[in-house]
Amino acid sequence: MTNNSNADVSTIRLIIEGTLAQAKNRSSAVALLLQAVDSLSRFPSVFTDGHQLADILRHCVENAVPFLLDDYWPSLAALSAFARNANPHISQPARALLPPLLTRLSEEKQKPSEGLFTFATVNLAALGASNIDHSSAGTLASVNMGLAEQFLSANSHMSTADIISNYAKQQRQTTAQPDGLNNAADSGDDKRQQSVLGVDDVAKAIAVIASNYGEEFKCDANSFAATINNYNSGISWEEVIYKLPYSNLHVKDESGAMFIIKVFLAATAGQNRPFPYSLMYEIWPDAPAQVSFLRNMLRSQAAAPYLLDKHMPTVTTDPLDLLYKVYQPEFTRILASPWNSLSLILVLSHLLDSKASDEARALLEAGIAQEPLLVTLALARLKIQHPRLQALLQHNVARFLKREFSHYGLFFELFRICERKMMLAFFCNIHRKDSSFSRYILDVLVDLGMANELLLVPKRDDIMMLDFIVEMAVFASRRGILVFDTWFPGLLTELGSDMLHASLEILHSKLQLEAARQRGEDKGIAAYSSAELTVMFKALGVVSMSPNNTANLKALYAQFVELTAELERTENERSIEEGQIEKEAESLFLRLYRGELSVEQMADTLEELRDSLRVFMRKTYAHVIQYPLEEFSFFDNYPEKELTITGQLVGTLIQRHMLSPASEPAILEMLVKALQSPTSSKSFNFGMTALQACLYRIEQLPVFCTTLYQIPVFQQHQQQNSTSAVKLVQSIINSAMPTRSAQTSAEQARLGATPDLMGNRLGVFGAGGIAETQQVFQSIVPPPLPELGEASAAPVEETRDKIQFAMNNLARNNLSEKMAEVDKVLQPKHFEWFSQDIVVNRASQEPNYHALYLQFVEALERPLLIKCILRETLSSIYRLLNAESTVNSSRDRSYLKNLGAWLGGMTLARDQPILRENVSFKDLLCEGYSCNRLIVAIPFVCKVLEQAARSTVFHPPNPWLMSIMGVLAELYATANLKLNLTFEIEVLCKALDLDVKAITPTAILGRAPARNAIDALATDLSKATVGADKAPLINTEAVQMPVITGADITVDIMGVLTQHASFHAAESVFSQPTMKKIFYMLTERMIREIIPIHVARSIYVAVSCTRDTIQKDFCGEPNEEHVHRAAQVMARGLAGALAVSLCRDQLKSQLYQTMRVFLIRHSLAEQTANSVAVGLVADNLDLACAIAEKEAIERASQQIDAVLNEAYVARKRTRERTGQPFYDLGQYGRLMYPAEFPEVLKVRLNGLQAGHLRIYEDFTQIPHFFSQIGNVNEEEELGVAQSLEQFVQIMGELERIIAAAGIDVTLSQLPAQHEACLYARDILVRAARVAQMDDAVLDMAQALVSSLYRAETRLGVDLYVLLLARVCEMSARVAREVTSWLAYADDARKYNVAATLALINEGLISAEDEDELLARQIDAGRAGAAEFASRLLRRAGRDAFSRTAQSLARATQGGQQAGYRQMLLSWTRVYEHPAAGDTELETLVQQLQQQVALKDTGVAAAFFRAGVEAAVAGFEGALPGTERGGFQVADALVRLVVCLARSGEGLQPARMFVSSVALVAVHMHATRPETFGAYQRVIFRLLVGLLNEAHTAHRSGDSALEGTEALLAETLLLLAPTHVPGLAFVWLQLAAHRYLLPQLVSSRAGWEQAASLLETQLRFIQPFVERGLVGEGVKLLYRGTVCVVLVVLHDYPEFLAAHALRLSDAVPVGCVQLRNLLLSAYPRAMRLPEPLTPNLKIDLLPEISQTPEIPYDHTAPLPQGLREELDKFMGTQKPEDFAASVLDRIRTEDAGYDVAAVNAFVLHALVRMAQADEGSAQEEAQRVVLDLLREVLDKADAEGRYLVANAVANQLRFPSAHTYLASRLVLALFAKSTEPVRECISRVLVERILVNRPFPWGLLVTLIELLRNPYYAFWTHDFTRASPQIADILAAVAKSVHPTEAAAAPPPAATQAQ
Repeated sequence: MTNNSNADVSTIRLIIEGTLAQAKNRSSAVALLLQAVDSLSRFPSVFTDGHQLADILRHCVENAVPFLLDDYWPSLAALSAFARNANPHISQPARALLPPLLTRLSEEKQKPSEGLFTFATVNLAALGASNIDHSSAGTLASVNMGLAEQFLSANSHMSTADIISNYAKQQRQTTAQPDGLNNAADSGDDKRQQSVLGVDDVAKAIAVIASNYGEEFKCDANSFAATINNYNSGISWEEVIYKLPYSNLHVKDESGAMFIIKVFLAATAGQNRPFPYSLMYEIWPDAPAQVSFLRNMLRSQAAAPYLLDKHMPTVTTDPLDLLYKVYQPEFTRILASPWNSLSLILVLSHLLDSKASDEARALLEAGIAQEPLLVTLALARLKIQHPRLQALLQHNVARFLKREFSHYGLFFELFRICERKMMLAFFCNIHRKDSSFSRYILDVLVDLGMANELLLVPKRDDIMMLDFIVEMAVFASRRGILVFDTWFPGLLTELGSDMLHASLEILHSKLQLEAARQRGEDKGIAAYSSAELTVMFKALGVVSMSPNNTANLKALYAQFVELTAELERTENERSIEEGQIEKEAESLFLRLYRGELSVEQMADTLEELRDSLRVFMRKTYAHVIQYPLEEFSFFDNYPEKELTITGQLVGTLIQRHMLSPASEPAILEMLVKALQSPTSSKSFNFGMTALQACLYRIEQLPVFCTTLYQIPVFQQHQQQNSTSAVKLVQSIINSAMPTRSAQTSAEQARLGATPDLMGNRLGVFGAGGIAETQQVFQSIVPPPLPELGEASAAPVEETRDKIQFAMNNLARNNLSEKMAEVDKVLQPKHFEWFSQDIVVNRASQEPNYHALYLQFVEALERPLLIKCILRETLSSIYRLLNAESTVNSSRDRSYLKNLGAWLGGMTLARDQPILRENVSFKDLLCEGYSCNRLIVAIPFVCKVLEQAARSTVFHPPNPWLMSIMGVLAELYATANLKLNLTFEIEVLCKALDLDVKAITPTAILGRAPARNAIDALATDLSKATVGADKAPLINTEAVQMPVITGADITVDIMGVLTQHASFHAAESVFSQPTMKKIFYMLTERMIREIIPIHVARSIYVAVSCTRDTIQKDFCGEPNEEHVHRAAQVMARGLAGALAVSLCRDQLKSQLYQTMRVFLIRHSLAEQTANSVAVGLVADNLDLACAIAEKEAIERASQQIDAVLNEAYVARKRTRERTGQPFYDLGQYGRLMYPAEFPEVLKVRLNGLQAGHLRIYEDFTQIPHFFSQIGNVNEEEELGVAQSLEQFVQIMGELERIIAAAGIDVTLSQLPAQHEACLYARDILVRAARVAQMDDAVLDMAQALVSSLYRAETRLGVDLYVLLLARVCEMSARVAREVTSWLAYADDARKYNVAATLALINEGLISAEDEDELLARQIDAGRAGAAEFASRLLRRAGRDAFSRTAQSLARATQGGQQAGYRQMLLSWTRVYEHPAAGDTELETLVQQLQQQVALKDTGVAAAFFRAGVEAAVAGFEGALPGTERGGFQVADALVRLVVCLARSGEGLQPARMFVSSVALVAVHMHATRPETFGAYQRVIFRLLVGLLNEAHTAHRSGDSALEGTEALLAETLLLLAPTHVPGLAFVWLQLAAHRYLLPQLVSSRAGWEQAASLLETQLRFIQPFVERGLVGEGVKLLYRGTVCVVLVVLHDYPEFLAAHALRLSDAVPVGCVQLRNLLLSAYPRAMRLPEPLTPNLKIDLLPEISQTPEIPYDHTAPLPQGLREELDKFMGTQKPEDFAASVLDRIRTEDAGYDVAAVNAFVLHALVRMAQADEGSAQEEAQRVVLDLLREVLDKADAEGRYLVANAVANQLRFPSAHTYLASRLVLALFAKSTEPVRECISRVLVERILVNRPFPWGLLVTLIELLRNPYYAFWTHDFTRASPQIADILAAVAKSVHPTEAAAAPPPAATQAQ
């Protein structure tokens, strides 16, 4: 300032005072005052004297107070802002004036404006959180402690004002000074202090600070905690922490989370109180806040020690002693990990179903990336039944199996210890889903020592995974672990029948896979070799099995025989000569030594060879394993590199258990010999290398360890180098862990010397090295150094030494330790030095350690450090690329390539992009090409891009990558590159799995100069100011998300609800106005709580997208109205749609919960409340969404106008001032387009075209909900005639365009702005604007259909179908009309395949309807239908049109069927001819076999089906009384079957014949049930004829038809009366035929089929008898059944005795005599004692010790698990309520009982009793069963009691152990049970005696004992005298049993008298 400075200062004062005086209101005055002070403080240079500036600033503050004191809130806002100012001239007087102002708070009754209120409270909160020591410390600290939060959240500010007022009054009492706030913290009145702050206040204060904690806002935790303890020393800090989730806590970064821990630790210092970490694992009300808190807590390394879950850890220290020593370091580390928590995984699983599901899933994935072992193990232990988590668990286990995660060995060790059964179940499931995992699973089982346990000692509990066990055994056999030839038969013998079904299933699946492979449908799934399959077939062939299983085995073996030749050819597809095998093995080693294969890849290849089913591959593997043994004596002559690789390979083979039991000892012995060699020898180095590679296996080989430890030379080596990994591994007893192996002397020299690269930094990496060199490569621009907060500096020597020592000794197994050491001393100011060291000294020279260094840098978790390293990397690359020395020096080019790999590893390999602004690879290649520097450019680019092979984002076909590959392909093809450069490109393509010749080369190299000129021109244009100001035209700052609260909602929610709410679902409940008013209030409150945040987010997204899009698209549009219109429709459309999508789910859930609770509280039943709440949600959800949408639209409209206001003004101002149009050339110059970008889509400087603007108009087509509450967008409507006229014109243009497009052009190939697409859209727009829509749209649809079927191009079909679909969506009536016509109209034009398929794909017609209609037309013989169907099936396949395919097949096969019938009639005529003999028939059969390929199953089935139908037709057409009744064709057909069987066909013709008979019978029964009875005779004739022929053949010794009886039995079971009731009588006649049933029961092999036949007949009768539907037909069938049973009982009693109990299950309850027949059967050789023998002691009979035969699974009818529970109960008598559970389990759905289950339960109990050892064990078993049955009988109802008693009585048969035990049970139950049970037992026994004989022997013996023995006092019980009828019946029973018993019975008269 000049000398008039004093005058100027006075002038400024006057101006300020005048400005304040003229302000419209106090708020304006505050704003002006703040602006003035801010301006003066920011521009102090205008004052020559600093005192003048201070004077003016102080004047501003002092003048503000008297001016504002009469208006409280503006004063508070101004002074709080001044108090935060950095200038002490402003802040000091403001802080002095602030306390008196705060004391007036309680007296201030006027509510402030929202803006001033928020402004003041935020200032006070921030001021209180800062570290101040001024007089306002006390009050400001209290403001910080939750008061600001209360200001912002409370509806009224008076509650907070009272707190501050009380506090201020107390301060006035203690001190009268203005700065009395200074003594607040020193007050000793605890009561006063506690009244100021409570737990909620402190929690809210912490939440406010932690939620806003960051670089700009920080708070000292120690000061904060001390202040709180001073105010309230007794506060519970644990309660404060647990209140945080309810205090709006939302932590943004790690520092905020750590602040909470620091405050707690500072507040409880010295009290040894742990941080309440369980806060993290509770369910928070705000799920996103909880996820954010968890994420930041888990990220913070400093917080980890305080988050250890001590209550529910995933792993504890218990398994530590069980683990190998080598696992203990990692195990110790994970114990201290915060992810070692089951609670954490539980809360994350809960959060997966919350509104923060995406964030929770991301956090869980981060946990898997960080601690996969802990997360996966926790998921397994928790057994969470969440589909997503289950899938994740299986996926992670699979990744561990494939060794994709580190420490997989430790994972499976812990998995086995914690959840062994689950681990095996997972292995089994993974194997079944993908058999390629089998070898990985076996590797783990062998490593865990579980292979022998699982394979050699299988348990019956493992029966469900027998397929998995067999698969493991096959692979183990190939590895030499077991011998499959003996293992499988042994397992089959041990498991018996349990193994049969599984074995057959395995064979079936493997043969199916092999058949698919041989058909060329190889699925890549491992199969079995022919030798392995042969072993299984041989073992199964000698096992006794059922006929069904035998037939299945034979069928499988036949299939195996067919596949064997090809399978053996595959196994031996290559010669197995020793020379070739040796060459193959040598080629593998050559590839390994050349570097084409890594050691790990070599091991993987060997694993595949070892487990292959090809003999050549397995022999090659064996030769590779033998190679080191053979070459060991020559190792001293090997080069060091090859010998080291061989040692690593041998160690890896040992590590992975890849050596067989025979070869592993030899390899270990070789290692011992190597380590016994001199330490300077190559053999010793080989042994050390191999030992290092198998560290994790050493402890599993104790003998090997002991042998090594006893080698003197080896011990000397240990003593010489105390850091040797070998010494640490072998010192297992001392628990020494391995570290990084010792450096060689060369490495020591390199680490100690100054690197050559660093020495050359002045020449290459320094600025001087390229100062005089032209900067060739300008396409690399390193980013600026990030803001570190302090100046960069090299660390002091001590720190530098620590860091370099840690880096020099860095290894994977000590990464955490070294990282911690560096992290302690590395400061941000050292980042630049550290970056230079790691890039220049290490990354450029040590490519093998890139991964380790990157892992180390990531572990430091310093984002700024990563940025510094990236900057240094790019800077070094830039210097090397532009240095002349790099062109001439191979060493520098090597450095450049290493840095390229390092750059790619930092970025691409970790899915991080390389920004184009930093590196433009295409430009770099062009620069290298133009300046002849491709020798440095191509290798560098190739090394960077090679890392994309490890990326999941940037691997091919990533467009960015492929564009660069296109430039390399152009260079490869056109640049005449040297051989080394072409090799670099080829290596890159191989790494990326690309073919360089298949990559489309670009054409940019020749266009580079022209493109550079264009870029320069664009740059010049961007700098021009044509029609525009130089200032920014559009606000480019980030759009701010608006802050909206419930009170800010502008929509009249109550008014909308009152007017539009619906109560259709609850009219009766809400009929009263009071109820509706409550509904309105609840809904309004809910809407105000939910929608603000979602509306704010939708506005933010919509405005941001709209601004960016408008800036780009309208930079050449001069009309601001167009810009305004486009911005409005886009922002409004996006905001409304987003608001609805964000709010809808939460509104739906919250509205339902709110209404449900409200209704339940108003006395509605819970079920009714649920249904009413659902109805209310359905009625009013859209209305709530409409409110959110309207609010979002209105606010978005205002905000987008504010954002784009400058753009509108610039266009208008330019036009008004200059008359020229406005163009935003700066934005236009920045536009970039791909090479093939269409010109029509590019932005031009002449405004947007109509087609472009139409895109923005489409936003008006988004459906809006808020039309329910008004503001409907009205469009101009068109008349019908006008719309149709326009439609015809557009259709004409559209047809012209379609015709010109070509035949093969499709709609998907057209760009979005193609003329055809635009015309199509116009059609839909005009259709939507028609006044009478239905009529006009129907006419349009008819025209579109006509055009569709006339279309001859793919484009026409696609476009017309799409238009037709959209037109149908406009009108339901049109949709019905069009669909009806398309589906059912009889029009030949519809035979258009392309149109039909397009209509089906679009959903206009149904594929099922079209299939049915077309099938009917083919069956009706419609002209053209068959041809159309064949073309349609060729295009669409048969699956979608199955009926059409069947009809077409029938039409095609009709001629074949007629031919077959004609052949059969010719055969019949020859057969019927008297002169026809066997010779003639054989000749005719041979001719028939030549004409018909009967070996083809399909042809044979069709032939015999035609024959059976011809036989039926011949019977149907025969005249009554005709000779042989029309059976000529049937008899001839049977004879033809016999002749075919004798001609060598075997039983196959008979099988096809009976199958055809069954098929025809079932078809006729289903289609002609009324007349089916007439055809029973011909069916019977066909089947019985074959039976007679088979019997004749047996008698004559002909074996051609052997097995016919079993075949007919199978057929009869298929034709069971329950399935084909019309055949019931014929079925019984056939089943009981003298040539069938006797043949079956005469051999034990046929017992199963015979029993099945009898059981089928009984089950058919059962429902008729039980329901009382016993007509004459049923009676006749019943009598026939009884007769059959009597015959079997007489002739084959052994069979009936064995299956009596099974058959009795099928006998109706009321058929007592039939049951007695079955139960009376006993073996023929047995002689039954006379039941009436006096003093008969059945326990002395010899047969009592024998258990009756039960040749079937008697427990099959039991419910699942009941058998195991009964077995367990027999041993433990637990659980106590077992009897009640039994009754529940055997009940049926209709509240009845499963009779078969009841019988099976009782029978199994008897079996267990009989199996018990004699003596006390058997007595105990009898006692348990007796008590169990007695409890069951007591608890059962009458029906259940009767069935249980009946089941026990069924066991009273011939003398046996079961009969004896059952008799004892009956007598004991009668003696010890209640009266109802005694009566039930008596009823069961007596009713079986009342029918005709025979009676079961055991029944008679038991009843006689019951009646005779006075111990039971039978006649004294009341039920014997309940009525005269019962007394007479019992007397008759006693008389029939024994006359003496009749005398003991009370006389009927006496009973009657009573």
